[in-house]
Amino acid sequence: MDDDHNFYDATEHAVVAMVDPSRAHQVLQMPELFRAIVQFQRGIVMPFAPVCRAWAARVPYLQARFLVHAFNLHDVYEASLFQQLFVMRPHMFSAGVMDLLCRYGDLDMVHFLHLHGAPCSKDAMDWASSAGHLHVVQYLHQHRREGATTDALDNAAKHGHLAVVEFLDRHRHEGATTKAMDEAAVHGHLEVVRYLHFNRREGCTKYGMDRAALEGHLCILEFLHSHRYEGCTVNAINWAAQHGHLEIVRFLHSHRKEGYTANALKWAAQNNHFDVVHYLLSRKETIQRHMTSTRHAKSGDPLRQIRRLKQAACQCSVS
Repeated sequence: MDDDHNFYDATEHAVVAMVDPSRAHQVLQMPELFRAIVQFQRGIVMPFAPVCRAWAARVPYLQARFLVHAFNLHDVYEASLFQQLFVMRPHMFSAGVMDLLCRYGDLDMVHFLHLHGAPCSKDAMDWASSAGHLHVVQYLHQHRREGATTDALDNAAKHGHLAVVEFLDRHRHEGATTKAMDEAAVHGHLEVVRYLHFNRREGCTKYGMDRAALEGHLCILEFLHSHRYEGCTVNAINWAAQHGHLEIVRFLHSHRKEGYTANALKWAAQNNHFDVVHYLLSRKETIQRHMTSTRHAKSGDPLRQIRRLKQAACQCSVS
């Protein structure tokens, strides 16, 4: 009986020891056990909680922009936080995140996301090209497979990024549209216009010369006149006159055959460009067009209006 009693006492002490709260607490405080447990849980550190809540509150198409602007990625510490958040919440990093980073030229972060399997879209190369980030365009070309659209070359040309235009032309196959040369002409990027003319086949439209005249880009007009066949419309002189570009009005009148309408004189006068008014009134066709349009509009005596315009132009030239 004594042996049985001793056995039951030992068993009772063992059970009590097993359920002793202090011993259980010691076990749960073991660093090794804690790491083994939490490595399989999708927790998040407290500093990220407000960012995650604010991200979730945004409509989907604004979430990527919010996430990129929530961190100062030029700061080393905040950039590391951005990377930690990706590890903890990769689902928050949609294709739009890398696309925006490409637009901003942040190659370091683009490289990090690429290495960790983050997605992007064709917008990445399109936007990087438009912003002139050649190093990002080259990286995407070498490491990604999403490609681009014709917007890449079109918008690189529009913003005068000749190096990007050259790279896309030589290494990509998406091509371009007439918008490339048109927009380069509109914004006065002569070297881009020259490159597109001599190296690509899309050409331009009449809009290119028309808008170049409006913007006052005489060098563009001279090049297009000498090398392209698309020409322009009456809007070229009309718009140049409206904005007071006398040298362009003279050039177009002397070298082009598209002509102009009565609006050229009307708009030049309305904007007090009397040097343009004086030049136009020295052309016989201007008076004829003005008289015809005035009769059709029944807006008064055309000869009296012309005399007034001449007087105003003369007074302006004297003063």
